[in-house]
Amino acid sequence: MRFWQRIVAVTGMAVLLSSCTQSAGSQIGSSPLLCCPGDYASYTEYSLKTEGLPLFLRDYVVAEFERAFDEKGLTRNDRLHDIEVVLAYNHINLYPEQQDIDPFIRMEALNVELSYVAQIQIEIVETDTRDVVWAGAISRIHQVTPGEYMHEERAAPAFYAAFARVLENYPAR
Repeated sequence: MRFWQRIVAVTGMAVLLSSCTQSAGSQIGSSPLLCCPGDYASYTEYSLKTEGLPLFLRDYVVAEFERAFDEKGLTRNDRLHDIEVVLAYNHINLYPEQQDIDPFIRMEALNVELSYVAQIQIEIVETDTRDVVWAGAISRIHQVTPGEYMHEERAAPAFYAAFARVLENYPAR
């Protein structure tokens, strides 16, 4: 079993790396991970929460996800809903010696370029059964100095495009 897990992990990283090198700018890779064991025709409303998403990203990442997901015919309702969406941020340092460096805090004395993968995992759970009915992820490799400014006007459309791409096979209502 471990052999297959390693094969899947290596294949996933290869897809991630190739998707991030295919175009310049803020290309974000996307990958659906689980699709379609749910009763999609009955879903009309969803709730949304975030886990670990850096504060400076939260507002427009949520807005761009909502825009892409609303196109599937659902409405956000955090009080009464058929499904729950969780956007969970993962930060994966590519070099072990950089594990303790926070890329979001500017440190004048530190002059190093950080290399990491920023990933947002998307999990959709049926409210009544707690079954996972859809999952996916978007990710991007970053090479930045700590505290480097992120250009929202370029990042927001890239997030929308990545969410639309990963949700492409999510059944529309």
